[in-house]
Amino acid sequence: MVVGVIGSGSWGSAIAIHLGKLGFRVVQWCREKEVADTINEDRENRKYLPEISYPETVEAVSDVSRFFQKAGEVVFSVIPAQFSRDFWSRFRNELKKRKLICASKGIEISSLSLLSQVYKEVVGGKYFVLSGPTFAREVAKGLPSAAVIAGENKEETFALVNMFNSKSFRLYSSSDVIGVETGGAMKNVVAIAAGISDGMGLGNNARAALITRGLHEIKNLGLKLGAQERTFYGLSGMGDLILTCTGDLSRNRQFGISIGKKSGKVDEKYVVEGVHTVKAAVELSRKLNVEMPIAEAVYSVVHDGKDPEKVMVELLSRPVKEE
Repeated sequence: MVVGVIGSGSWGSAIAIHLGKLGFRVVQWCREKEVADTINEDRENRKYLPEISYPETVEAVSDVSRFFQKAGEVVFSVIPAQFSRDFWSRFRNELKKRKLICASKGIEISSLSLLSQVYKEVVGGKYFVLSGPTFAREVAKGLPSAAVIAGENKEETFALVNMFNSKSFRLYSSSDVIGVETGGAMKNVVAIAAGISDGMGLGNNARAALITRGLHEIKNLGLKLGAQERTFYGLSGMGDLILTCTGDLSRNRQFGISIGKKSGKVDEKYVVEGVHTVKAAVELSRKLNVEMPIAEAVYSVVHDGKDPEKVMVELLSRPVKEE
């Protein structure tokens, strides 16, 4: 069986390495030919996941047609959320006859849609989502990790869990696609807030408060979208949120730290998914009448250039209420 992986960033590469170690033949599509050549020749993705060896069972290609000629029944999509619609639309016919497992996280800005909704609109094929508290480098190194695969069909979802589960990468199944996707997207926004707080030196208490109240915001948004409440207390909700808000490998947290240390200055070259997601999240929350003060605060700092100190004061000055 040949499993396809679309994307050559750190997470796409980690998935390809994991699958290769499981014994699958893997074909990985890389947008950049030089990345594909390095993987094939040196067995390493030096640009996005350096110093971790690729199994010989993984072949990288930069030609999309060749990728789909080789890819089997199951394909992982690991491309940025804001570019997913375009790619899926262009290769709709190839994707429609396969099972797609989306490992990207985010909300599309133009439509305010979760990626499952985008896929249903442009492809309409079998769709699953992989999410959870997973740093790419740790999964690629075979360190103990756990995640969730969610899909509408319970039997097919469980079959995929059994197929890709390993002793080092524990997988669970879920039927709550919306909840898993909401948690995966929104944790990046809260991680930016936690990072700003850490960068300003506000302490562990402040970070814990942001994580806890951030989970409350994520849950409320998810429930409005039709998610199940229990999902937000599992791996793809609380688990992913804790990891992304506290781990040093979290790019969204590091982005927030850089803002906090530089008194609100945003490095435009430092692009993380949470920067895009917060645009869609704030607009979606206003549309659905969901109160999300932490998301609003992150938006005001990242996109409106507000002073983080003033924003934190405003957050703490909100009217008191029952938890």
